[in-house]
Amino acid sequence: MKHKSTSQLATYGFLGFALSMISFFLLDERLYHLTRAKTVEAREIWLAITDLGNSGWMAIVLIGLWVVATVVDRVKPGNPRWELLARQSVFIFVAVALSGIFTLFIKGIVGRARPYLFDTEGPFGFNVFSYESIYASWPSGHTTTAFAFVVAIIILAPRMKYILLPFAILAGYSRMVVDAHYLADVIMGATVGTIGAILVYQWLAPKLKI
Repeated sequence: MKHKSTSQLATYGFLGFALSMISFFLLDERLYHLTRAKTVEAREIWLAITDLGNSGWMAIVLIGLWVVATVVDRVKPGNPRWELLARQSVFIFVAVALSGIFTLFIKGIVGRARPYLFDTEGPFGFNVFSYESIYASWPSGHTTTAFAFVVAIIILAPRMKYILLPFAILAGYSRMVVDAHYLADVIMGATVGTIGAILVYQWLAPKLKI
């Protein structure tokens, strides 16, 4: 996963975009009625779960990890693991940050109406270049950061994929349940997060020596 050619990444991007468009035209409206939370209690549970994709806690954890690893390495030098851990935390942080920023930029340009505007806008409502939260559905930001975070870790520790991928998928699904995104948004968010993490690794790995 860590070393992909430009053509391979372009293919992944095209497939992700194609699946997103198929969902946009054929699935989003149907799945909106099937996946959204039907009760207040269920919605509250999924609102808690959806924070799995919140980049805020990721930033806190990664910055904290970098600080601890850096301090320990300086106080007790000689163990290369701490220095490596500090550099790895920088990579994961940048992967999440850049992927998330890219998604925010695209959201504002596209201006797709969120599902909670379904009654007035439907799945085909747009307000391009609006940069308003209510018109920031495609791609899903939470899904982008969840997949960037998870894929970045998997690049460093491939055996973690069976534990972490369900985490990212659950974060993406939760965005549909709480009426924040359609499936097309989640698919594109996963695509951006995955490709973003790989690109950042290929850019930073030689510099950080990870």
